[in-house]
Amino acid sequence: MQLTLRSLSLLVALSLAVPLSAAQAHPRLLKATPAADSRTEAPRQISLSFNEELDLALTRVTVLHGDMQVRPDSVQLAVGDAKTVIATFGTALAPGRYTVRWQVSGDDGHPVRGEFSFDVIR
Repeated sequence: MQLTLRSLSLLVALSLAVPLSAAQAHPRLLKATPAADSRTEAPRQISLSFNEELDLALTRVTVLHGDMQVRPDSVQLAVGDAKTVIATFGTALAPGRYTVRWQVSGDDGHPVRGEFSFDVIR
């Protein structure tokens, strides 16, 4: 009977440990430039830095200026940094409020989404 109780205890412990480690494996946004809720002069790029390496093929960055979508000229990983995504625009962003919606995927393949806003002042 002790062996059965030990086995059951081990099974319960393992089942609790797996979801915790899986949850820690998802990418988390560490820094954005421009920062969330900031006021900035017209940037030509948006940079998103995460806690783990990303799969560029599963990365999406959508930028909205009001109801209008502003398409970046390119979305790529920073040179030598597979944890940072850079969306580059051909011209500086016009004054107004922008919302950045992002979706990334890390090693486990699960998508993680988020959004933030910032204001361009001139």
